[in-house]
Amino acid sequence: MSADAYLILLCDHPSCEYPEGHWPVRFEPHTHRELRRLLKTRGWRRTRDGRDLCPEHRKAAQ
Repeated sequence: MSADAYLILLCDHPSCEYPEGHWPVRFEPHTHRELRRLLKTRGWRRTRDGRDLCPEHRKAAQ
């Protein structure tokens, strides 16, 4: 038996109702960098100061 990593990103905006971002399929390598690359296609953004923002709050931060 082996274990898979289940990575999530949390939106850092203080009033985010649904802060989790995840990718439901298995991918290699299991890194947050790869997860951020995949979530970027769904509108997530990594800010220069290191915060992650969901698509709704990405627009508000621009």
